[in-house]
Amino acid sequence: MTSTQALRRWFGKTLLAGAFAALAAPLALAQDAASFPSKPITLVVPFPAGGSLDVTARIIAEKLKETLGQPVVIANRPGAGSAVGARSVATAPPDGHTLFITSGSAYGYLHLLVPNFEFKLDDFAPIAAVAVNSSVIATNSSFPAKTLPELVNYAKTVPGGVSFCTTGVGGLNHLQLEMLKGLVKTKTGSELNVTHVPYNGLAPVLVGLRGGQVGICTAPFASLVKNLHGKELRVIAVQRPKRLPSLPDVPTTGEQGYPEMDANDAFVNIAAPKGTPQPILAKLESAVLGAMRDPVVRKKIEELDIEVLDMGSAETRKWLEDDVKRLSAVIQKAGLTLK
Repeated sequence: MTSTQALRRWFGKTLLAGAFAALAAPLALAQDAASFPSKPITLVVPFPAGGSLDVTARIIAEKLKETLGQPVVIANRPGAGSAVGARSVATAPPDGHTLFITSGSAYGYLHLLVPNFEFKLDDFAPIAAVAVNSSVIATNSSFPAKTLPELVNYAKTVPGGVSFCTTGVGGLNHLQLEMLKGLVKTKTGSELNVTHVPYNGLAPVLVGLRGGQVGICTAPFASLVKNLHGKELRVIAVQRPKRLPSLPDVPTTGEQGYPEMDANDAFVNIAAPKGTPQPILAKLESAVLGAMRDPVVRKKIEELDIEVLDMGSAETRKWLEDDVKRLSAVIQKAGLTLK
C-alpha cells in the first residue's frame, strides 16, 4: 500500500467516525430526554420556608410530580440575598435534576452585590416564568403620609429622616427604595429624607411596622396581604402597571407620579444550570407550563393573591435580561454591596 493510499484510508475512517459521532450525539440527547427524570428533582428555593415563594413552589412541585413521574423535593437554601441557593444550582450537574425557583432576576446581578459570587445570568438556563410577585409600599396605619407625594413632603419635616424599612440589604425591596430615592432627587431636585432600616425578612418588618419602630416599608404584597386585615397597616402604593384586584382603591406608583416604579413586578421563574441538554429543558418547560395551566394549580396560587403566568423560556429570558440591566444600573449608581 502506498503512502497516498494509506492517507486516503485514514482520512476516510476519520470522516466515517465523525459522521457516526454526529449521528450519535442527538440520539444520546433524545435518549436522555426520554428517560428523564431518572431520579427525584430538587427545586431550590433561596428563601426560608413559609413565605409566598416557598408556598408557590410547593404547589407547582406537586403537579410536576404527577406529570414527570418523580418526586419534586423543595430545598430551602436562604442566605446572602439568594446567593447561597443560586450558587448551589449553578454548580449542580446540568442534567435537569436540580432546578432553581426565585422571584425576580437577582441571580443575574448578584455578582455586582456579593463579593466572590462568580455566576451571572448566562450560567443558568431559564425554563419558564410562573407568577407575578408584586411589591407594595406600606405604612403603619398612624403614619401621617397616605400617598407617595405626601411621603416626599412629610419626610422633609422629620429631623434625621423617616425610617424606611426593607426586607434586607441588597434584596429587591432595597433596590426599590434606592430607585425611589433616585427618582425623587431627579424629579424634585432634593433628596428623599429617609433612613434605610434593613430587616432579615418580612416577619421582623411586620413587627417593626406594627410597633411603630419604622414608619414605612417596601415589601412583597403576597406575603403582606394576610396582615392587612387588622387595620394596623396601610398600603399607599402598588409598584406595578395596574392596580391589584384585591386593593382596587390603592393607586399605582405611576398614578402618583413615579411610572418608572411600575416595572417593579417580580416574575417568579424557574431555571436550570447552564449546559442542561435542550431536549431536557424542553421537557421541563412543557411540564411547568402545563402545571401553570392546570385549573387547580391556578386556583391555589391565586388564593395567595399572586397572579399566575405561563411564560415560556424565550420570553422569560428576555424579561430577565431587561430586568438585570435595569437593576444593575440601580446597584451601580447607589454603590451597593452585600458583605
